[in-house]
Amino acid sequence: MATELPASDLSSGKDNAYPSSFAAWYSVAVLLLMYIFSFIDRTTMSLLVEPMKRDLQISDTQIGMLQGLAFALLYTFLGLPIARLSDRFSRRAIIAAGVFVWSIMATLCGFARTAVELFMARVGVGVGEAALSPAAYSIITDSFPRSKLGSAFGFYNIGITIGAGTALLVGGIVVSSVSQAGATYTLPLVGEVRAWQMVFIVTGAPGIILPLLLLTFREPARRGFLRRESSAASARPLKPPLREVLHYVWLNRKFYGLHFVAMALLAMIGYSVAAWLPTALVRAYGVSAGQVGKVMGLSIIVMNSSGMLLAGIFCDRLTRRGIKDAPIIVALISGCGIALLACLPPFMPTVPLIWAAIAASGLTFNAYNGVGPMAVNQVTPNQYRAQVSAVYLFVVNLIGLGVGPTLVPFINDHLFHDPIKIRYSLVLVVFSAALTAIALLLIVRPIYGRKQDEAAHWQ
Repeated sequence: MATELPASDLSSGKDNAYPSSFAAWYSVAVLLLMYIFSFIDRTTMSLLVEPMKRDLQISDTQIGMLQGLAFALLYTFLGLPIARLSDRFSRRAIIAAGVFVWSIMATLCGFARTAVELFMARVGVGVGEAALSPAAYSIITDSFPRSKLGSAFGFYNIGITIGAGTALLVGGIVVSSVSQAGATYTLPLVGEVRAWQMVFIVTGAPGIILPLLLLTFREPARRGFLRRESSAASARPLKPPLREVLHYVWLNRKFYGLHFVAMALLAMIGYSVAAWLPTALVRAYGVSAGQVGKVMGLSIIVMNSSGMLLAGIFCDRLTRRGIKDAPIIVALISGCGIALLACLPPFMPTVPLIWAAIAASGLTFNAYNGVGPMAVNQVTPNQYRAQVSAVYLFVVNLIGLGVGPTLVPFINDHLFHDPIKIRYSLVLVVFSAALTAIALLLIVRPIYGRKQDEAAHWQ
């Protein structure tokens, strides 16, 4: 049961109105562009496994650590203090600083000469990206009425699929273009860089100018506070200490704990597949990394993005029909689709069937990404919203990103002992995590309905 806390009296009149439809969707479009670049920068490495192993003299497990653990190390832990700033100060300014930092660090990945240097640069990418989503979730939730939030969150979260797909597509094109030359590039003031380093530079540097776009829209008024019975004079915007936020999460742990872990397990599947499916196909079927990148990239951009947008539209339709737990229902459909379809691509008999299986599985593969954080923000008071979103992202990324990409090669190294069998380890992780997530969401569903009833009294 939620405790009542001091909170802001929402201002009346025009200042508290939702932004115009154009202004609201424009702000989401700008935030989407930031999210696209964030996923380009965190996903690029998955096509570069073999050349990086060769040049840096590292193992599959160490590659997994570079893809997951290095990024998640500070991304997860700095999310909470950065989100606290987002609940107190300008959300646009927080995002702008983060975008600039991660773009610089992503570019520096291309200048790394050792595994340690690359690890540190990846840590820096995670530090910058920790600033984006908690603040973005808060802005989006304050920009739209509840009946349109599914579409808005779905639109923002296609940044995941467009970003990951673009990283694979651009990486595939670059890898293909230099595969015959074994080529290196000579850059002014830098000297010689290898092909895999150039991919990091090409995908990271453009993001440095993105923060300027945040000057083109205004933040919406904050809304959805818990109230207390008091005079209007004593109602001021609340700036709760972090321990109070964590205490609120603990009091509502039945929902937050189960939901966070369920979404974390689905995220673990996503990061594991993104990190290791390209390599599994290269090793088991002999296709080139360039071909895998181009086909998977296009499929993810088209099919996975379409699935996420449709999930948001479907969630809004259910909400308008009075179904309170619509986000949980959509997440359950996504989890079932993953369990049934995402295990197929690494075991199809022919390469064309692999591409068909990847496309089919894409429709449900990322559908949970929009409704997961939306469900959290709908039942969280505004004064806690960015910080609780950061706790959500802490759990999701600690398990999903920190564990997933490293768990797959770890299982393979200790169970199957054969690089070609990395696909067996991948499918083992995907199927077991999907089934567990489905079970947790079934438990969460009635709890979420009760949380919706509580939230109705805040407005």
